[in-house]
Amino acid sequence: MNRPAGDVAPGGQFPEPLAGLGDAVEVQVRPAPGGRGTEIAVRLRDGARLPVAAAARRVGGRDPEQAIRAALRESKQLIETSEVLHPDYPPTTEPTPLNKPLRMATQQGRREGRL
Repeated sequence: MNRPAGDVAPGGQFPEPLAGLGDAVEVQVRPAPGGRGTEIAVRLRDGARLPVAAAARRVGGRDPEQAIRAALRESKQLIETSEVLHPDYPPTTEPTPLNKPLRMATQQGRREGRL
């Protein structure tokens, strides 16, 4: 993000989405290459997981990597705009069987990133 490190974590405090992950993750803040702002890197402290277990958590919507991606995305929005943007809410159409696939994809996009 195109902000100095002091704006990303003022006083060592990360925005709520990242702070909400607690001690389960390791967060690193460093200058981006070429003086282009700041990079934030987040990784789980647990280490490797079994692929089968990770797939089961992912299908159930409880994959920690989804939570990390969502926290990074929301933190970036908070730092850059001071709010978390939800462009698909409120919906502009009535729920119908025809737009159900789009609604499901949009809902999944909140965990995985925008489509």
